[in-house]
Amino acid sequence: QVEEYKDFASRKSDLERTELQKDKTGVFTGCYAKNPANGDAIPIWVADYVLASYGTGAIMAVPAHDTRDNEFALKYNIPIKWVVKNEANSSDDAKQVYPGLGIIENSSSSETGLDINQLSSKEAGLKVIEWAERTGNGKKKVNY
Repeated sequence: QVEEYKDFASRKSDLERTELQKDKTGVFTGCYAKNPANGDAIPIWVADYVLASYGTGAIMAVPAHDTRDNEFALKYNIPIKWVVKNEANSSDDAKQVYPGLGIIENSSSSETGLDINQLSSKEAGLKVIEWAERTGNGKKKVNY
């Protein structure tokens, strides 16, 4: 299925693949990646709206906080985990896509020792970078 889908998606132009209003398509690979920050198994999908020219061509989708990822997750019934809370959110808006800065929730792991709950997005980002460098899971890098 993955090989057939790759052939199908490769016939689309970058413009067709990134058009915001188009229907996003993809296929589950049957594989999972381990999130080093919390140990969760993350399903790996091949999707037509992710471009090889963007970074490494592989992304960590964040469907609670990115509109395109949210549309894809809803279409394919992929679980959505909200991790940034808009302080101004009413309870009616709590499960709406929120791409902005806020307070971190649902982001602690006794397995890895990382706990960024109740921190601001900026504070949490710095703490995750520090944790990633300390544990060998990553390093700080600036891209322009």
